[in-house]
Amino acid sequence: MPNIDAFLIDFVTTDFESDSKIAKEVLIELQKVCNLDNHDSDFVLDSPMYRAGWYFAKLFLSKEFAKRLYNLNLNEIDNLKGKKFEDNFISWLSIKFKSKKCEAQLKTASEMK
Repeated sequence: MPNIDAFLIDFVTTDFESDSKIAKEVLIELQKVCNLDNHDSDFVLDSPMYRAGWYFAKLFLSKEFAKRLYNLNLNEIDNLKGKKFEDNFISWLSIKFKSKKCEAQLKTASEMK
């Protein structure tokens, strides 16, 4: 099992209102699957900064939330083709968002590298 810590993810989109709403709905559903109902500290999507037609925000996932997500979805996450665990985890989360029509782009925040 990889060493799992909290995640800080760049959340980039041209439609923050719609994509942030979808992302939060997906994350709330994942909280329920992880038996973390009503834990406001499991994830935070901060207010965006707007530049050149794009919204830039940070998405934080707590260490406990990330661990539970991994433990429940380790086969899906481990079978992705990224070189590092963090890349696979974020790719997996991006797939979850896109399946609900969230078009935000996710990547590991530079602060996490």
